[in-house]
Amino acid sequence: MNLRSFLESLSAGGKTAFTSAILGLAALAVYGAVTESEVVYLRPGLIAVALISIFLGGLSGGMAGGTLGWLHGGVVAVFYLTVIMVLKAVMFPTAEFGAAALVSSSGILLTGAFGGVTGINLRPLRRRRVRRRYLRG
Repeated sequence: MNLRSFLESLSAGGKTAFTSAILGLAALAVYGAVTESEVVYLRPGLIAVALISIFLGGLSGGMAGGTLGWLHGGVVAVFYLTVIMVLKAVMFPTAEFGAAALVSSSGILLTGAFGGVTGINLRPLRRRRVRRRYLRG
């Protein structure tokens, strides 16, 4: 693994993870605005958005990295987690990082690593499809 592949996977995975997170949060905001009830419990939705975003980011990072998918996906997850923790510390200075944060952090790291491994395994399929398209015409 060289620095270039590391940065390519971090860039591709980070863009994918944050774009999908923003789209997911927008969908949750629309859901919260449309519902009839006054109290909307969004925690499961937020967790699902975070895990799907990390999986897609790890998938994209694994495809861009080329080898060691678990590492590239894990790096994307660590980057995502770092940004989220910094934002949480800035927005909610009195919030504590306890056992629940540790469990969700480990889930995010495992999801990113799984996405990276999946991205490595899907990479040959992507290459084959691109070659066929350009060889036909």
